[in-house]
Amino acid sequence: MRKSAYIGTGTPGLIAALAVASPAVAQERVPDAVPSREQIQPPTPQSTAPAGPSVRVDASEALGTAPCPLDTSTVQVDLRTVRFTAADGKPLPDAILQELAAVTVPKPGEQPVGAVCRIRDAATAALREAGFIASVQVPPQEIDKGELTLTVILAHIVEVRVRGEPGHYRRALLQRIEQLKALAPLNEHDAERILLLTGDIPGLDVQLALRPAGTAPGAVIGDLTIVRRRFALLGNVQNYGSKQIGRETAYVRGEMYGLLTPSDLGYVGASVTRTVREQKVGQIGYITGLRSGGATFGLRASYAYSRPDLGLLDLRSRSLIGGFDLTVPIVRTVTRNLTIAGGAELIEQRTKVFGGGQSTPLNRDKLRVAYLRGTGNLRRMRADGRDIYALSGSIEVRRGLGIWGATRRSEGSSGSGYTPSRFGGDPQAWIVRANLDATVHLGLLSAGSGMRSQWTPHPLLNFEEFSLGNLSIGRGYDPGSNSGDRAIGLQNELRFDLPILRALPIQLFGFGDIVWLRNLDENTTEGKRTLRSAGGGVRATLPGRLLFEITYAHPFDRALSFDDRPPPARVLASLTAQFAPQIR
Repeated sequence: MRKSAYIGTGTPGLIAALAVASPAVAQERVPDAVPSREQIQPPTPQSTAPAGPSVRVDASEALGTAPCPLDTSTVQVDLRTVRFTAADGKPLPDAILQELAAVTVPKPGEQPVGAVCRIRDAATAALREAGFIASVQVPPQEIDKGELTLTVILAHIVEVRVRGEPGHYRRALLQRIEQLKALAPLNEHDAERILLLTGDIPGLDVQLALRPAGTAPGAVIGDLTIVRRRFALLGNVQNYGSKQIGRETAYVRGEMYGLLTPSDLGYVGASVTRTVREQKVGQIGYITGLRSGGATFGLRASYAYSRPDLGLLDLRSRSLIGGFDLTVPIVRTVTRNLTIAGGAELIEQRTKVFGGGQSTPLNRDKLRVAYLRGTGNLRRMRADGRDIYALSGSIEVRRGLGIWGATRRSEGSSGSGYTPSRFGGDPQAWIVRANLDATVHLGLLSAGSGMRSQWTPHPLLNFEEFSLGNLSIGRGYDPGSNSGDRAIGLQNELRFDLPILRALPIQLFGFGDIVWLRNLDENTTEGKRTLRSAGGGVRATLPGRLLFEITYAHPFDRALSFDDRPPPARVLASLTAQFAPQIR
């Protein structure tokens, strides 16, 4: 839970009283006295691009399947077994034989010769289901002793033609093209992985269309269409903030692609509250690809200055977050992804009390944290590319380290006069975080649920706590209005897409949020809490790459157990814009 001094509208003497107060008094309550992670850490670019329609393999024209002339014949033939051969006379790969092993004669014995066509189609379907771009044909033959011979034509890329200006991506594209040409047999899933990893290169979108080369059975030509961008600008304005740190916040981030390598990006961002006085945040970062396997390495840092509006109490906080991240894709397809990431963070938060032209140290946390995280998603898609359902989740293990001057366990007042944000907080605690999201689409209706959870065996310092509010879970509550060492938060939404204008997608939604918090420190007033909210709103995709959302959110519970009443209902609004000119 948030802890500092509760100061209302008293005299200036209260400020001086706080400065000399005992540590226990200095850790009573001020709403939002120290900002949470969500309030001071802006979003960063994704190292893995979403697997959408901008990255796809079109194999519809690669190998055609001719009609079977025997389909309507009534001639009887003795069919008992099926033998598959390659069109080039070479042995079929084991992966192909494994998929064809289940293709047999359904009813051995005398039957119309048209059964040959159905066996051929079943073999083609089995290979296509496994992702192989292949065709099965019935060669001229005399069926002897009940054995049917079918010829398998396996696609292989003999040439890739690039459509678009590759620019400084040329070398990276040549590597991917050689990987595509090396696929034998050609499998759509393997080609998708190569294209997805190519599409993960910042500023690059790719599509591959296959067509017959007309030179040899199975030979195909790949038309690789590329669209590239040199930079992107992202901006957002919203009023999700707290009353103390500022309701309205504006955020802007600029990204530049291909700064030092063909697969890197650098970014700079900043956010400010409406009056600028309450909070200012800056961020900078760099992400680069490592070789051709899709792994990335990134460095990031953000710095925040916060001065919440607490009446006569003048608290000022400075927060620094620096870290590095190593991300490795394990599974990369359009419908399934699994990524492993590891890294470390250096976190420092310092709060001082100002008054009478002087400043007095109050709180300082110095955290050094290592983490390991697994992230995955699974979805099933319709023929038009829209999701039938989608699942995504992550699990992260964090551990505080006692290095580089980190706050020590049970540390009291330091020589400089600072105390930890929580005396019982363990800066070296183990933390497990798990997230899960699910969405199901039924025509114009869809339902979505999200879960955020955290578990730890010990009380935590302020920055590592699970924070409630508009920026996490608990719409309608101010960010950081309550927090816990352990927590489970659920978001549930029912959505309806209005079929008005295709160029102006509009979605109506209703939601219910609930958060269970538990604090492990002794003598807390927020040991176990349940906080609920509900409401609804509208989301719209506006022309010019604008996203607008307006939400009515009604909290049902008091943010803190000793508050007089629940917070008032809020109308939350957010407008996001993106500008990323394309080069073809």
